[in-house]
Amino acid sequence: MGQPLTEAALSQALEISKTPVREALSLLKSEGLVVSETHKGYRVFTMDKQELVQFCELRFALESQALRYGVQLDHSELTRKLEYILESMADSLGELEREKYLSLDTKFHRAFFEACGNRFLSKHYDSISSIIEAMRHYISNTGQATQTSMKGHQLLVEKIANGNSEEAVSLLEEHIVNWSRRACLETSFS
Repeated sequence: MGQPLTEAALSQALEISKTPVREALSLLKSEGLVVSETHKGYRVFTMDKQELVQFCELRFALESQALRYGVQLDHSELTRKLEYILESMADSLGELEREKYLSLDTKFHRAFFEACGNRFLSKHYDSISSIIEAMRHYISNTGQATQTSMKGHQLLVEKIANGNSEEAVSLLEEHIVNWSRRACLETSFS
């Protein structure tokens, strides 16, 4: 995070003209993944600890409300979708399958929004999902962290299956708080 990016260097490295690089950087900027610096080009986004805490508060607010709505609308259907994703996650716990596990983790959390019936919640989650995805890849995902993550997801699905949205929300909060703690401990957040 924080690495400088220039159109010229990216254009040369990718062996393409500056126009598509400029367009890509503009798109990444709109998603919050890069910031532009006058007379310097771009750099990958950064967050300090306070910003990370605030970001996680926003993430929790959106995900918890989507989870509540999804459980209220049809907890059985949400459970079915999440159990299907969990099966694939369980098959992707190995170190060589890290990317697949992270993709499934994203799909797991996205399922709350698919089930919630509120397009406005989904739209706001979409606006921060690129940053969540980048952070998932940036934080080291050790075997222990992946196992802990998997157990948390399993417990969450158990609460959802029972229709207990408030206990599920409590577990979700713990999951997101642990994620932010790992980010602070394992990265260069200042």
